[in-house]
Amino acid sequence: MKKKISNAIWIVPILIGGVVISVVAWGWQMLRPVSKVAYFQLIYVPSGSTTGQVGSILRSRGVIRSRAAFVWYTRLTGRENQVWAGYYQISPHFPLPFVVKILTEFTPYSRLIRVTIPEGYSLIQIAKTLETAKLTRSDRFIEYVTGSAKLELLPQFPWMVMIPTRNLEGLLYPNTYLFSPVSTDRAIVKVFLQAFSNGILKEWDLSSGNARLSFYNTLVMASLVEKEARVADEMPQIAGVFYNRLDKNMPLASDPTIVYALGVPWKPVVLYKDLKIDSPYNTYKRRGLPPTPIGSPGLAAFKAALEPASGNYLFFVALPSGNGRHVFTRTYREHIAAQR
Repeated sequence: MKKKISNAIWIVPILIGGVVISVVAWGWQMLRPVSKVAYFQLIYVPSGSTTGQVGSILRSRGVIRSRAAFVWYTRLTGRENQVWAGYYQISPHFPLPFVVKILTEFTPYSRLIRVTIPEGYSLIQIAKTLETAKLTRSDRFIEYVTGSAKLELLPQFPWMVMIPTRNLEGLLYPNTYLFSPVSTDRAIVKVFLQAFSNGILKEWDLSSGNARLSFYNTLVMASLVEKEARVADEMPQIAGVFYNRLDKNMPLASDPTIVYALGVPWKPVVLYKDLKIDSPYNTYKRRGLPPTPIGSPGLAAFKAALEPASGNYLFFVALPSGNGRHVFTRTYREHIAAQR
């Protein structure tokens, strides 16, 4: 009887020890990265998500080994209620402790900020959007984009030798972006320029054989088309009007260039007194294209600037219906009649 009791005394610690070792081994295994390959998954954590729900999201996207291990680790480290909502860049080659760090602290991968830049936005508008998103100060960003950015980033984007000015207006490609909250102005501009390379520059490389203007002047033309057009299928026609005016040495007489000269993002009505502004962007008083783009054109506007519609139209005016469409006319008399 004593021998059986003695054996039981030894068996219990051994069993407990075995369980502890198994739990520790499991925990250690669950902390390890899922993969040795460094690629990123874009993870979105909705507002109000529980730790378990976040763990399920991470497990379903293949960036952690176990939902239970995620919940256990956040509780053990006191971070159970510290996971922020937002977008994250997470790689399955990150160990679980680092994944938790990304979700609960500021890192280059943490809580990415979603920013949408619409087609036609000027540098001032883009800078204000980035400032609203708390990514930068608008004045500092404008100073960088019109100052040192080109020289600093030229080695990475050698095509910028085609840009005759330090001002990178028009090159901040319109799109939806996800930025790290600790992004520098340089990092933000690099993302814009890479998107520009993948979009407009690629289109230029494919279609520039019949271009009527240089790359930069095509970009300037595209920015006018982007600002004037309200429906995409009219863009080639509007570009055609501007090219016809250039051919006849007529002022382009584009209202958006006046708005740009005034330094405001938008103006409901351009007044007669506004047309008197002394500016190289005043296309009522000065012939030819403005010295820089007046905003960031999208791909459709750039294609229209590369391939304008043929025809003899010299004027266009918006229809009173407010549907964004225009009446195109060949003579000034027809133009005046269309405005009635």
